[in-house]
Amino acid sequence: MREFVKNFSRRKIAVVAFFVVLTFILIALIGPFLCRYDPNAQELTLKYQMPTLAHPLGTDNLGRDIATRMVYGARVSLLISFFGVLLGELAGVILGVCAGYFGGIVDNIITAIIDILLAFPGLLLAIVIISILGNGTTNTMLTITLYSIPKCARLVRGSVMSVKQLEYVQACHTMGASNLSIILRHIIPNVVSVIIVDFTLALGYAILTASALSFLGIGVQPPNPEWGAMLNYAQQYFRTAPYM
Repeated sequence: MREFVKNFSRRKIAVVAFFVVLTFILIALIGPFLCRYDPNAQELTLKYQMPTLAHPLGTDNLGRDIATRMVYGARVSLLISFFGVLLGELAGVILGVCAGYFGGIVDNIITAIIDILLAFPGLLLAIVIISILGNGTTNTMLTITLYSIPKCARLVRGSVMSVKQLEYVQACHTMGASNLSIILRHIIPNVVSVIIVDFTLALGYAILTASALSFLGIGVQPPNPEWGAMLNYAQQYFRTAPYM
C-alpha cells in the first residue's frame, strides 16, 4: 500500500484528478446539507438575478438558486451513474463468466448478443434504450445499466478464457471440484482487477451519458435538478441570462 501511494503521488495529473473527483463526491454527499435553499423552490420576484453573495451563481427564470441546483444535480448524476454501472457490471460479470467458462453454445449465444449491442455507438445505444423504456430518473439508470453490460461482459469473457486454462484450475477439475466452486474461488478472484478497472472507466462514461441524455431532453425530467437537463434548459436564455 505504501509503495502504491508513493508511485501514485509521483503522477501529478493523477493526483489532481483524484482531488477533483473527490471534491465532486464530497459535494454530492454533504453539499445538500449545507445549502440554504430548496432546489425546486420558486421565487418569481428573484428570477434572472445576476450572481450575488446571496446567490453565487445567480437565479434562473423561476427564481431558483442555480448553485443549489448544481449541488443537488451532482448527487443525481452520481447516484444514477454509480448504481447504473454497478448493476451493469454485475450482469456483465455473470454473462462474461458463463460465456468464457462454459464455452460452446452458451458462449456463442452470449457473444452474438454482445456483438450486436457493441455494433451500436455508445450514446446511440443509450438513446435507443431510453426511447423504448421512456424518460425519467429510474429509466435513465436502467439505460446506464444496459449500456454498461456489453463491454464488461466482453472483457470478463476474455479474462476467464485465459484463467481457466491455468494448471491449478485444471487440477481442480481433476479433483472433482464443482463448476460453481471453481468459478467463485479461482476464476472471479483472478479477474477482479479487470472488473475494477472497467467499473471506474465505465463510471466516467456513464456520468457523461446520463448528462447527455438529459441535455437532449430524454433523461432526467424537470423539475429534478440534473447537470445535462440544466444546460438544456439554459440554452434558450443564452443571450438574456448567459450565466445560466
